[in-house]
Amino acid sequence: MTINDEHITTHFGRIWPAHVKALTELLIKLRQHFDGDLDLMLILAIIGTRSQPSRQTNTMTYAQFISGDRPLPASRPINIQSVAECSGIARETVRRKVAKLADMGLIKREQSGNLMITALATNTLTSSTEASLQYLVEMQKHYQEKE
Repeated sequence: MTINDEHITTHFGRIWPAHVKALTELLIKLRQHFDGDLDLMLILAIIGTRSQPSRQTNTMTYAQFISGDRPLPASRPINIQSVAECSGIARETVRRKVAKLADMGLIKREQSGNLMITALATNTLTSSTEASLQYLVEMQKHYQEKE
């Protein structure tokens, strides 16, 4: 893989340590939120990307996201097999973790077997969402710094 962004490659010594620090803080927050099980977070994120594709959220504000006032999802179907293929996590492990996420109320299974994020997920994961936004703020800050 080649990094084509000249700013990042030129200022790598300043950006990379900030990235590692901010990413570590984000992963710690996510690990705490998911009781040490980052696979739960990954599976939920994969389902979320299908439940609310980015093409539907281009103009959405954070306030709209948190309030639930966002476009109705025209989701792309995703099931346990698709999550397993996308994540590289064994299908049986995905099945168990999907069951746990459903028990937590963070996802639901439609009659078709497809998986969807629930509104509870947005509310429950607000602090994790804010931690990921803080990561982006830190990266933007270091990306835009002048020499």
